[in-house]
Order: sequence, then C-alpha cells, then structure tokens
Amino acid sequence: MPKPQTKPRSPVLAALASLTMPGLGQLYNGQPMLAVAWIVAYWGAGLFYTLRVFEALLAPDPAAALSRPLGWLAVMMLLWLGGVVQAVFAALNRPDYVLQSYNRGMVYCASYVIAYVILPLVLAFPVARWVMARNGIKTPEQRAEWLARIRGAGTRAGAVATGVTVPAARPVDLKIDIPDPEAAAAGAATVFHLTLVGGPDGGIYDATSADPVCTHRSSGGQPSWAGLFANPADSSGITAIQFRVPVEDGETNDFQLSVNLGNLPEGRSYAVDGRRPWGENGKGRASVQRRGDGAVIRLDAATAEGVRVEAIVQCRAITQE
Repeated sequence: MPKPQTKPRSPVLAALASLTMPGLGQLYNGQPMLAVAWIVAYWGAGLFYTLRVFEALLAPDPAAALSRPLGWLAVMMLLWLGGVVQAVFAALNRPDYVLQSYNRGMVYCASYVIAYVILPLVLAFPVARWVMARNGIKTPEQRAEWLARIRGAGTRAGAVATGVTVPAARPVDLKIDIPDPEAAAAGAATVFHLTLVGGPDGGIYDATSADPVCTHRSSGGQPSWAGLFANPADSSGITAIQFRVPVEDGETNDFQLSVNLGNLPEGRSYAVDGRRPWGENGKGRASVQRRGDGAVIRLDAATAEGVRVEAIVQCRAITQE
C-alpha cells in the first residue's frame, strides 16, 4: 500500500489563497467543510450586498441611497479578513498535511474561474431583472429611463468629488404635436395639474373633470376642502387622486394626498398623510386660495420614499356641505 504523500503547509500560501478568494486558504489547509462554510457565508453576504446596491440605484436619489448597503459590505470585509487570519493560524498549527485529491493547482484555478467568471455571468442578468421587476421597472422604456438617471447621478457625484463643473444640459426644441392642457380644460369643473419628481413615474400629468370634484365643508366642525377623482380608463395617466386640506383659506402641513398612476396592481400609488407624526409618512405643505365660489388648492409634498409630488387643483365648481 503506497504511503500517503505529505507536504509542508505554508502560512504564506494559505494567506495568499484566502486573500485572492475567501475559503480557498481553508481548502489549501485540508479543511474542506470549513472552506465550504466560508465560501457560502462570504458569497451569500456578497449577494445581499449586490441586491441592496441595485435597490439603492433604483431609489429616487441613488447617490444618497448608496450608503445603505455599507453594512453588508462590512460583513464581507470581516469574513474576508477573518478567513485570512484563520488560514494562517491553521497552517502554523499543522505544518505538515496529507495531500488530498483537491490539493491540486487545477482545482484552485477552477475555483477562481467559477467564482469570478461563471457565477457573475450566470447570476448578474437574472438578479438585475428580478430587482428591477420588484421595484416596478419592467418595460424596456422604464429600464432605459432608469439607466439614464443612474448615469446622471454618477456624473454629478463624480463632479462633486473632483471639483469639476458639469455644464447644464442644453435644452432641445422638439416639435411635438400634443394637446394644449389649458384648451382641454376650458369647460371643466375641476382641473388637475400633477408633477412627479423622482421615481419610475417622474413627469407631468394633467386631468380634468366635467363634474365638480371639490367639496367645501364650512359647517358642523372645522372648515375643510376635500376631493376624490377617479378615471380608471386612463391607464397611463392619473387614474385616481384624493385629497383633504383642513383649512378654509391659507396654508397647513396637516393634509392628506393620494395619487394613483395606472390601474393597480400594475400601477403605483403615491401618498402623503400629514395626520401622522410629521415625516413618518411623507411631509409637505398645502395651501388654499379662494377664487370666488371656488378655490385653487396647491399641494407640495414628498413621500416617505423620497418622491416629490406637486399637485394643483383648480376647483372651478364645488359641492357645498
């Protein structure tokens, strides 16, 4: 029976193996179970870190949100450095070991290829698509808009770090034949003008109603303005908007606003509730300006997710309570 082949264990090689790939130093030291545990823990933390980075890039302010995944990055660094220390001490404690079938150069090279080439290529695309779908980015147009926003955030962040001034984008005069919102609202009883800044639905939206949506309550308690508009037929625009402002005239931050874009569950909802502790579910300011028997209601708010919602409601005809 051939005598098992032994070989001196080098702490330097163990450290280099763990430095270049967590878990590989344990494999070199003849500790396969510990190597598997270290690899699973490190790359599991790396997967969570990657998911959090994708979610941060999908946030309304990617540059600010990128600080959130740093906890998982710290876990990865601790596992990486801890693996190096463990591999060095294991090599010092057991200077000679019996060569195993996996103690071969080809096995180590294959581990590098699997960890740094094959797994990223296999997982990158489906993970990115899953995170985008989870955050409501499903169509090619939405993905293109998100990529443009990320490039812009990266350019601004780089400019701040280096002190370089980034010139403002030059306006482009596009000749597009679109309906005039003022002309469309000429005979309307209620007119809505909505602006969203940030999020996947950023843009300007207009809607009108031939019926009076606004309700003015001046008796039986605190004066207030409220309204509920629903138009499920407009699946690409404002499908619903609801508001309540508990003042007769003037400003307040104690208001409620809810906006639906598209029909749920495919669409999205943006809500601010000033009745809760200020800032818990968004924050902002609402104002009422009386105009004859009607009013102009302005709501400028930011949701808890950081999407800015600016709504102007022209109450040309009202329901009195």
